[in-house]
Amino acid sequence: MTTLRSRYLSALDIPEYLHLGKNTEELASQLVKVQCLVVETECAESMCQSGVAQDFLYKMLLAIGLDKQNIVCIQSPANQVSQALSKYKAQVVLVMDTQVPLTHDKMFVIHHPGDILKNEQLKREAWEVLKKVKACLQ
Repeated sequence: MTTLRSRYLSALDIPEYLHLGKNTEELASQLVKVQCLVVETECAESMCQSGVAQDFLYKMLLAIGLDKQNIVCIQSPANQVSQALSKYKAQVVLVMDTQVPLTHDKMFVIHHPGDILKNEQLKREAWEVLKKVKACLQ
């Protein structure tokens, strides 16, 4: 039986786990815990798949002390990033799209690794963002 509240939440595209009348501890246990969540919107050279862009991403994140097992990369359409984020409990979030609104202070926009590899001038800006990420993780 679907409640009126659940129908409203579905119509507003609110994630299903928020429909449930569970307490906060139960909801938190359902979230994927990760140190660094990397969100990619549409891109021809995906850093979520093995390749040069992903290798460079890991190289950048390893330089600030993260381990590969503490990094999760996801792809999401730009208009659904907030819904994708609701499934994770991340210490920091790196978004590869300037159009995505930053919803909390531990969320950062960084250039896509593929773009940095093509344009050396973006490295300095990316490094400044990574220094802020490192500070949040300490």
